Amino acid sequence: MTSRWVELIAGFWIIISPWVLGFSSISLMKWSNVISGVLIVLLSAWAIFEKKVV
Repeated sequence: MTSRWVELIAGFWIIISPWVLGFSSISLMKWSNVISGVLIVLLSAWAIFEKKVV
């Protein structure tokens, strides 16, 4: 498992953590996690699936 896949999984965890850990009622914390997690997921997926041009 490469570090990019770990980053992808961590991004998903950051997205769902407000509901799992029970702080989803605090709007600022919830949206901070969701936006950060989405950015991490997108960037790590881009790094994993980009085509290598020779």
